Amino acid sequence: MKNNIIYIMILCFSFSFAQKKTNGKLYIEHPAMETVEEFNKAFVAGDQETMKSLVADNFRWYTLSMREPGALDQLLRRSNYLSKNIVNFEIKHYGGAYPDALEYKKDDILEVMTYTWMSGYDKNTGVELDMPRYVNFRINKEGKIRSMNIMDDQARWNKAYEAWDTRANGVIYKDHPLVTKVRLMMHDYQTQDVEKIKSNYTENTMFYDVMNSPINEFKTLEEEFAQFNQYMEILELVNITESGFPDVLDYEGNGAVVISWWEMEFRNRKSGNTSTIKQHIQHSFNEKGEIVREDYYFNPAQLPQ
Repeated sequence: MKNNIIYIMILCFSFSFAQKKTNGKLYIEHPAMETVEEFNKAFVAGDQETMKSLVADNFRWYTLSMREPGALDQLLRRSNYLSKNIVNFEIKHYGGAYPDALEYKKDDILEVMTYTWMSGYDKNTGVELDMPRYVNFRINKEGKIRSMNIMDDQARWNKAYEAWDTRANGVIYKDHPLVTKVRLMMHDYQTQDVEKIKSNYTENTMFYDVMNSPINEFKTLEEEFAQFNQYMEILELVNITESGFPDVLDYEGNGAVVISWWEMEFRNRKSGNTSTIKQHIQHSFNEKGEIVREDYYFNPAQLPQ
């Protein structure tokens, strides 16, 4: 029994070493890497002749969204457009990353892998093309680039293409039940009855004071009305007047937002001074017609002292 256990241990030990086999070499410096670097520079510059000189006759390129491989002329057209229309166009090594050359012994394949960041914005549409870009270049025996596999942000590319079109993203309404709800709520504010005002919200409604809060630092319902009560100890809300008219932006698949402008007259309870301020409010509604978020803009320096 003891001999059997020893035999099994030796077998397992030997097997663990048998799992490790080399299949080529990894290079930090290689002529193929210089070819790839030259190709990237030519791509950014729109230097089509240099690009042509660095690729094989059967060159093909791929992205994650392409069902069929792309031909060289397609890549040349992309380079031509980007070089002429992308402001501050660059492809640079990403952070501390650097390219690797992998020489596979078994399949006799040479690949260069690059880890870069592409940046710039389209001067025609303003769309930014900032994105990480991982590319696998396969090199043939003559030192020419045989293929490219590009992995980058396809959603960003789609946004760049779509920016050339005029696209609807929902409907704008001047009159709508949600406008009615906001108007009635603003009448409730004029009563200064806190419980009545709070009934327009849910316990999970988020509040954002855009001018006076850190970015994306929201307040809860209780926090919002604790601050409201502090204001009302000093100020009296004399009058609220609708400025212009509210709009409902009913976005495709993203709920509805009511945007509105109001003129609010306040009186300082101690000094008796009055002033009228402008307030812009955005109310976001869920599918049940409940207010899930309120963003408001006002300048507290305009309040009466």
